[in-house]
Amino acid sequence: MRERHRSQETKERFKKAFFALYAEKKIEKITIKEVADLAGFNRGTFYLYYKSIYDLLQKSEQELLDDFAKMIDFNVQFYFGLIDAPDESMQPNSLEHTEYIRILNGENGDPRFKSRMKNIIKDAYRKHISQDNSVRVSKFEYLLEYVVEANMSIFQYWFMNRDKDFPRISLKDVSEIIQYVDQNGFKKAFETFADK
Repeated sequence: MRERHRSQETKERFKKAFFALYAEKKIEKITIKEVADLAGFNRGTFYLYYKSIYDLLQKSEQELLDDFAKMIDFNVQFYFGLIDAPDESMQPNSLEHTEYIRILNGENGDPRFKSRMKNIIKDAYRKHISQDNSVRVSKFEYLLEYVVEANMSIFQYWFMNRDKDFPRISLKDVSEIIQYVDQNGFKKAFETFADK
């Protein structure tokens, strides 16, 4: 048990070091030696956990996307009235994870990451929507694209501004805004939220 905790702690240090460098420069410019030095380990220790910088990136992204998928699924269930409110525990595990998402969507980040986030949202909506056969698939896909882009934008905005807005604007608040706009339209939403 203690060994597993130490292993997890070591991986977290490598991840933290990697993202500190990734925030400053493109992945092609990051070396294993830099990550290991910043994390306080040697390259040999790095290779116990990762094959390459890209392996570290891929594993980090997958972990973040798994957490994001849980969060989105709860929010979509809330939107469709399947649960009363999003579970606050579905928020990113820490402000550090929020920072990682910000970096991945930033200037030096991975352009595929946003696309993968978008697909998670689409899958969550598809999971909870039973398509009426009378609705043409192409129209459904256009509607879904609109909804997903709106959701992506608001969640990205929340991730990017979470440090200064949280706890004033929680994940539950964001979900309620989305639900309100979808049920009442933009005009009513602007009137309602303009002064808040």
